[in-house]
Amino acid sequence: MKAVRTLAVHCFAAACAVASSAAVAQGAQGYPARAITLVVPYTAGGITDATARAVANALSERVGQTVIIDNKPGAGGAIGADHAARAAPDGYTLFFGTRGTQVTNAMIQKDAKIPPASAFAGVHAVNAAATVIVANQSAPYKTLQELIDYAKANPNKISYGTAGNGSAAHLTSAVFMDLTGAQMTHVPYKGSAPTIQDLIGGSIELAFDYPITTASFIQDGRLRPLAVLYDERISALPDVPTAAELGVKGAESSSWMGIFAPAQTPRPIVDKLAGAMKQVMEDPEIQKRMVEFGTIPLLMGGKDFDAFIETEITYWSKILDRLPTIIQ
Repeated sequence: MKAVRTLAVHCFAAACAVASSAAVAQGAQGYPARAITLVVPYTAGGITDATARAVANALSERVGQTVIIDNKPGAGGAIGADHAARAAPDGYTLFFGTRGTQVTNAMIQKDAKIPPASAFAGVHAVNAAATVIVANQSAPYKTLQELIDYAKANPNKISYGTAGNGSAAHLTSAVFMDLTGAQMTHVPYKGSAPTIQDLIGGSIELAFDYPITTASFIQDGRLRPLAVLYDERISALPDVPTAAELGVKGAESSSWMGIFAPAQTPRPIVDKLAGAMKQVMEDPEIQKRMVEFGTIPLLMGGKDFDAFIETEITYWSKILDRLPTIIQ
């Protein structure tokens, strides 16, 4: 009799599991039934926001529902990440994450409330962006080498801005200073737009940022480009040399962006979103937009994206172990 009861319990549990799986699959078939919110952890006007908006519009067409941008800036993206991680895992709140929010913030902002990488499931990568060093036109240096020499001769006199503590640009600046011996003072902002606004206004004299936010000001003469921190010149700024061309090797760096869902989001929904995003990123018009932004479109989704995040965590943990006095 006990064996019969045990078998009955197992059969009931198995039946529940099958029913649950069927319910999840059925829910995915009807998804999405309403608008989706895409949380962007930086201010409007920067590269993350601009990229997210371009992708959101294209994704809306693929899923048949509006994708609404919700900017929640602050703490190097940690505020937006925490908000998205706490959202209901039903596929209706997604997160537009970056290398900073998904990998390095937790390594740097020790006292902040930052969700770990395991709080999210990767949906699809979007692009990678090269970093460019730009100076205010009144800055007393006109070349990369002059910047390095000035920063060494005047320790911490140069104030430079990035999109926030732990952002990709911030880490790039730290690696640059470690390689060159330059000593500068970091001023974190809530995104690229206010960084460049203050750079043009003269509140800071240098910034590590991206082509989408700097190219027009470089072209009209309001900003002076010093170098691109990438392994080759980029189409958005073809006349700006790489740091390696100018003698600084090893400073190559790029930020990447992608779409994530809260970790407990049902796999069929994540997979459906990943399939829609694959179509988005294969669209020639979207690829053209990414290049216009000075970025490289990425074709990597689902569990492959999750595996990539793990490799990034390993890589940057080693880098940051070498830079404890610079990353603060």
